[in-house]
Amino acid sequence: MPDQFRAVTHAGWTMDGGAQLLSALRSGYSGSGRARFEDVVHYEATVNGRGMTDYDLPVSGPERLAALLRRSLGYACTALLTVPPGRPWPTLAYISLSGGGLHDASLTAHVTFCSRRPDVPPYLGDLESYEEEALMELSQEDAAALLRK
Repeated sequence: MPDQFRAVTHAGWTMDGGAQLLSALRSGYSGSGRARFEDVVHYEATVNGRGMTDYDLPVSGPERLAALLRRSLGYACTALLTVPPGRPWPTLAYISLSGGGLHDASLTAHVTFCSRRPDVPPYLGDLESYEEEALMELSQEDAAALLRK
């Protein structure tokens, strides 16, 4: 995991108006406040989301895919395991792998975190229906199991 992501996990989590946010990302967030979002889950996903560092990787190929996935999983698992116990809602990580954009075919990765709440629609609907990118949802239990291996 790149050092800047390690620093984010070491800074821990905070609550902000009911939102579960990574403290380092909350302090550096300069966008709209919670009131501008459809719901608290989308606020969490926006503040907590980051593209994975990839400038030191090959432009394409299996080495790029393996490194991006390893980095993203390492960051997601480490962050999930630092969520303080007793939070009112489970925190989930979402990792996506996709092409860089219309004019850039390089594989990129994005990781974000948000809660699952009974009174708010989930961040993503049916993961199996996504065809434009690879998506993974991880729970704290998944993270613990992955890091035990």
